Amino acid sequence: MNKQKTTSAKKNGYQRRLLQPKARAGNARKWMPMASRLWMGSALLFFLTVTACTAQVQADSKPEPMPAYLSGEEILAAKVYRKALPAVVTIFTSQKQIRGGEEVSRGGIGSGVIISQKGLVLTAAHVIQAAEEIAVKTYEGEMLPAELLFSESAADLALIKIIDPPPGLKHAELGDSDLLVVGQMAYAIGSPYGLEHSFSAGHISGFRDFDRYYDGTIRASFIQTDAAINLGNSGGPILNSKGEVIGIASQILTLSGGFQGIGFVVPVNVAKQLLSLRERVWLGIEGIYLNREGVSKLLNQDLKGGLLVERVAKGSPADKAGLRGGSVPARLLDRDFLLGGDLIVEFGTREACSSDCLADAPSRFSGMDEIPVIFLRGGKYHKTTIDVSGSRRNFLEE
Repeated sequence: MNKQKTTSAKKNGYQRRLLQPKARAGNARKWMPMASRLWMGSALLFFLTVTACTAQVQADSKPEPMPAYLSGEEILAAKVYRKALPAVVTIFTSQKQIRGGEEVSRGGIGSGVIISQKGLVLTAAHVIQAAEEIAVKTYEGEMLPAELLFSESAADLALIKIIDPPPGLKHAELGDSDLLVVGQMAYAIGSPYGLEHSFSAGHISGFRDFDRYYDGTIRASFIQTDAAINLGNSGGPILNSKGEVIGIASQILTLSGGFQGIGFVVPVNVAKQLLSLRERVWLGIEGIYLNREGVSKLLNQDLKGGLLVERVAKGSPADKAGLRGGSVPARLLDRDFLLGGDLIVEFGTREACSSDCLADAPSRFSGMDEIPVIFLRGGKYHKTTIDVSGSRRNFLEE
């Protein structure tokens, strides 16, 4: 099995797994998922935020007759839009944090695409990261609650499900991203800055291979496009001229903070591979490894080390096992932390497990449906078991 290539950053008592591309020239460049800094990996910290006063402008979804003067290219673009639009959704999320001693709520917005009549929605992992509540707004304007089924932060890909999908739910067709060529048209639909049902057109600009693997077996690759994608487009579909989904909008490379014609898309074939893995080990945890010095400084405990849980995905195996993430933002040891979460001191049979325990979970816990965990909370040790059997399934067969 191919090992996922990682770089470990060790400084002042902590270690975080970083995933890096082969080359990233110039300090001025910024990797940003729709206008916010991001790098993909277990360290994914980006969360699309909007304030309560953010305007959400709903477009008129009724199709108008096509004017006779349209060119063939314009007619094709309009047909792609009309075919795919009913399957595109806007995703709203919320989470609670403690700031200044008070509990505050943060909101997020992104896009997604329905891929089955049973209400499965494909989106970007950073859209639903740390979300406590998820709601999906359909093409018809219905606001429906949803739950998280699976997330792979390293691939920036997630699958959510509408809890009670309405009958006759329209879903998109999945294409074949291996058949793409540079120069062909690419179309994006989403809700940039809350502007629902927005459409942009561009081309396939290239294909990028970052020389790493998701889940230890699936090679990381991205489609580059100049189709405009911005804040709120994250998780929305990128389409070919047949109106098929060829990828999911993920991030942009920018010097200014806005879109500059360089967008990156998770290929739909990568999504298919990830969603069909039967030996998946999804825990639903994001955390950072603390060595003895880090544990001493942050928690005033004398321990060999442990995994500080910063986020636990709602409804995930870790959440069902009772593990808790942090809720108190703090900056210590030259980095930002979410404090208040559990400290895992034993993961399976591994003591003081580092963040590699999350990266290597598929091989480390292969064949295990139940993973024993010992963690520290409130100065006391607790035991629990994470049941991952529910994530060992092929979502594409549902």
